[in-house]
Amino acid sequence: MRSIRRWLLVALLALLALAAALGGALTYASARHEVDALLDEEMRQVALSLRDHARLDVERIERSAQRPEQRLLVQVDDPRREQPYRSRDAAPLPRASGEGFRDLDHAGARWRAYALSNEAQVIQVAQPVAQRRALALGIALRILAPLLLLVPAGAALLWWIVGRALQPLAELGGQLARRQPGSAEPLAVDSLPEEVRPMVKALNGLLARLHAALDQQRAFSADAAHALRTPLAAVTLQAQLAQRAPEGPARDAALGKLEAGVKRASQLVAQLLALARLDPDAARQPAAPIDLARLAREVADELAPLAERAQITLRLALPAAAPAPGQEAALTMAVTNLLDNALRYTPAGGQVELAVQEDGAGWRLAVSDSGPGLPADERERVFDRFYRGRDSRAPGSGLGLAIVREVARVHGGETFIADGPGGRGLTVGLRLPAAPGPAQR
Repeated sequence: MRSIRRWLLVALLALLALAAALGGALTYASARHEVDALLDEEMRQVALSLRDHARLDVERIERSAQRPEQRLLVQVDDPRREQPYRSRDAAPLPRASGEGFRDLDHAGARWRAYALSNEAQVIQVAQPVAQRRALALGIALRILAPLLLLVPAGAALLWWIVGRALQPLAELGGQLARRQPGSAEPLAVDSLPEEVRPMVKALNGLLARLHAALDQQRAFSADAAHALRTPLAAVTLQAQLAQRAPEGPARDAALGKLEAGVKRASQLVAQLLALARLDPDAARQPAAPIDLARLAREVADELAPLAERAQITLRLALPAAAPAPGQEAALTMAVTNLLDNALRYTPAGGQVELAVQEDGAGWRLAVSDSGPGLPADERERVFDRFYRGRDSRAPGSGLGLAIVREVARVHGGETFIADGPGGRGLTVGLRLPAAPGPAQR
């Protein structure tokens, strides 16, 4: 399992070690530069001090062969001597071709030399480069020693800092663990670091959607239990009557009522399932371009036999095309419910009109009938689930217009209800935006 704490600690400790190594390398390089500059000047001063004697008496110069710690090798090339004078027992340095500093390989090692001449002699002062490097390394280690002792303290401090930085995540996890299963209260974000707030805000949004889904599930369960109780009791009673009825017209009538009750129960179940599918997440489904006029015409063609059988005139007032974004299946269900509802409440000889027209920046889809209408105080309530009106005698479950309202909500639109043409009957419909509504984005 990947650990943020472990990853941060490893990364920060590696960065600390890299910084220490880089600091050590820079310190050593600086020490080398300073040591080289200092010892070069020392060699030059030694050579100058010897040249100032004009002509050195090499016979009287004290040799330092017995002092191996001597850092400098002084060599004087004198034409009067077969061998040059050397301050140490070492192989003679190659004769210098000119004055100044030079690097050379001598006696199996690398040397730094400085040459200077007087009237007849050539003075060379040399030093092994390894001695210079050892001196620079010693200086660098003495500088870095206190800092190296601070590395363990820095590691411990990093451990504490990382733990402190991740503490809000641990507290958030504990807060979630202590929550009750049904709790949907949003998590507080004011005291959280800026980096954690987007995650907590997204989690709050998820909790809100989950709470809405749970509420809808509970409402659907209650609605289904309430709606199915009476039809199922009626179906059970009709089945018992059919069992007890003797052969003949009585049994046929009982079986007919039983079949009608089963159909009503089936229709109710279908509407309940349709309403359940229009959950809050349905609004998040992408909208596709559709033609409201074509959709309305197809629904009218499907329900035309019902209108003809009920002796109702079905009229259409549709434009050539009505392009709009939406979910075709949901809108088909809404138009079907509007038209079916109007056909149920319109008496024989009446008329029903399905119209689509432009409405500002959107479309207005309306179904008007010549039925008995609806009192003004009941018009808003007909969109509630299972409400059927005080004087309603037509069969139904009271879910048709509730489904229409949910479809309108999903599309970012709204429902409306008004008097029918000429003040007779009722007009019910929905307004849809021409662009995706807020609920669809």
